[in-house]
Amino acid sequence: MSKIEQITDSHWAELLPRSNPFLKKSFLTALERSQSIGSSAGWQPLYFTEPNGLLYTFIKSHSYGEYIFDWDWARAFSQYQLPYYPKLTSMIPLTPVTTSHFIMPKFEYDIASRLMDSYISFYENHELSSSHFLFITEEEIPLFENNKHTIRESFQYHFYNENYATFEDYLLCLKSKKAKNIRLERHFPNLRIEKITSSNLTKKHADEMYQLYLSTIEVKNAIDYLKEEFFQIVFQEMKDNILFVRASKDERIIAGSLFFYDDQRLFGRYWGALEQVENLHFELCYYQGIEFSIEKQLKVFEAGAQGEHKISRGFKPVRTFSAHHIKNKDFHHAISNYISEEKRLIQSTIEELSKHLPFKKSF
Repeated sequence: MSKIEQITDSHWAELLPRSNPFLKKSFLTALERSQSIGSSAGWQPLYFTEPNGLLYTFIKSHSYGEYIFDWDWARAFSQYQLPYYPKLTSMIPLTPVTTSHFIMPKFEYDIASRLMDSYISFYENHELSSSHFLFITEEEIPLFENNKHTIRESFQYHFYNENYATFEDYLLCLKSKKAKNIRLERHFPNLRIEKITSSNLTKKHADEMYQLYLSTIEVKNAIDYLKEEFFQIVFQEMKDNILFVRASKDERIIAGSLFFYDDQRLFGRYWGALEQVENLHFELCYYQGIEFSIEKQLKVFEAGAQGEHKISRGFKPVRTFSAHHIKNKDFHHAISNYISEEKRLIQSTIEELSKHLPFKKSF
């Protein structure tokens, strides 16, 4: 199947009674309906189904929006005048978050293996250079290894809620100098900062977040993958999974950040500012997220990759995993060797970063 609308809501709900928000049909539908993904965007959806499970992937004509970088691999193919695109990539589009790639109530190896057989048959019988599963779960790793995929490691920064009662309770677990710095960074006497979620979310908030998203795109000279309709849809249909943090001055919005959440985790996604205020990025993207996680008793706040400044604010480096297969045997061998070397570098980087966490030694 090439469109999510071909899968009934009832069947999806049966396969996924509980999920992280990015696996909800409403999230993936919003991406398709807004044309944030699709053949014109270089993300052609492809769904392999059976009565008890589903595997999602995308035929990609580029490597944008993946966060596990293979640009060097594409360049190497080009140097040998070999096509790297199209390729198959399975992940939540434009979202660096670990999820199951098999939609089913509970991961079952036999069901996943049958879906993988269908996937491999499609992969082998079409002109696709390679197969990539990004941000895979650890329980999926044996299945991909058994299908000749090489496991690659990367890392992100996550905050763990150790049953803190309040944000101040969390600060008491930090070294005094670090806690003092955070308290100073949170001082915004001239701003109103609001956490808005659930039924309090409106179309106005969706419009504001889209404009903030565009402001970040402009600053970074990036590509606006997400379309305005995407924000309108998710703010309407996923109210109970969205947190919008809004900063205003004199009743005028100046910055904001968008999070998604379920009953276990908070996921930091997008941020933007129409006016520059010192430390406001830390407040809206990190401290408000930590505070919300504590208030809602969420276990983990995933702040994504990049940004070593997250370490001093209590976010720990956490491994993530991906799986890769290259059809060209020589390239597959060379890339597997590269991944082995990269894994050692990731290990040493995580060890070094962990030395700089701000927690008291007794914690």
